Amino acid sequence: MSTEALELLRDLVRQDTTSGDNAAQAAAQELAVSYATATAGVRVRQRSSSGRPWVLLGTGSGDGPLFVCHIDTVPVGSPELWERAPFSADADEKFLHGRGSVDMKGGLVAAVEALRNAAEAGADAQVLLTSDEEIGCRGATEAATSLELTPRIVVVPEATRNRVSLGHRGATWLRLAAAGKAAHGSTPQLGRNAIQLLADRALGALGSLPLSTEDYLGPETVNVGTFEGGTATNIVPASAVLTLDIRTVDGGAPGIAWASSLDPAISAEVELDLPAVRTPRVPELLGAHPAAPAATYFTDASALAGSVAEAPVVIWGPGDPREMHAANEKLELESWREALRNYRELVLAAAR
Repeated sequence: MSTEALELLRDLVRQDTTSGDNAAQAAAQELAVSYATATAGVRVRQRSSSGRPWVLLGTGSGDGPLFVCHIDTVPVGSPELWERAPFSADADEKFLHGRGSVDMKGGLVAAVEALRNAAEAGADAQVLLTSDEEIGCRGATEAATSLELTPRIVVVPEATRNRVSLGHRGATWLRLAAAGKAAHGSTPQLGRNAIQLLADRALGALGSLPLSTEDYLGPETVNVGTFEGGTATNIVPASAVLTLDIRTVDGGAPGIAWASSLDPAISAEVELDLPAVRTPRVPELLGAHPAAPAATYFTDASALAGSVAEAPVVIWGPGDPREMHAANEKLELESWREALRNYRELVLAAAR
């Protein structure tokens, strides 16, 4: 295991890179850039000139493996639920502790180390560092408008216990807003209750939402994420809003059409619409590695699907997926060491 790589990982976990903080994410990306470009042959190919930060690092011609890695993390949540400080980056014999250790700074550092391995061997590889993945792959979406990539394979180093996953469902987030009419709570018949309208016409109609399934990706699902409305108990609420998270295998169009037809007084806004990712078979380069089910989460691969020249996409990285977004998040170091070996072997095998 590279001692330098472990120190970079600890430095990154010490950084609070919660989604939405562009400056913090950019600063953490620069730590990784400095580490990578200290090796001769690794260079910055492209970077964001405005908006959310992203950086493309590469060696050689750019036809080798592409690793896609986000730097942001979800919020810590309640600090009292953590046994160690969330950004301590404490390490013991088995684990590295801290927010982002699994999701996905461990995978990111393993990818950057593979880039250095590729440069030393005269092989081709690329690493795309993105931001705000956790809130809708926003950095990758911006990068996709500027990048034309021709990788042989795309690896997203999210946690799969180093097993090869061939895809994940897409995500369509909808914001449904009901317009009612305010009135005194003692005379509700004179108003129109926006909360009740959403409850009856939207929540009550969830059973009619068309949901598909796919053999590998599994069934589509819907979750009511938030529900807000009303200003006081004795006022008929004039407005209410709920959000839906639909995980899709067949695109967001059916759900969007369903929401748009609920009621003239309910407007539907699409906050996010990411396609599913599905690679038909394990790529030959990874044929010796164990397979995994579809990932339950979405990744930046959804945003980049049209920018990678139809290269196979896999989700393949260190750590236990159950640690993602959890209090007391921790990365098993042996799993991380395995990813270091795996990625080194991949970039060298792709060059043969």
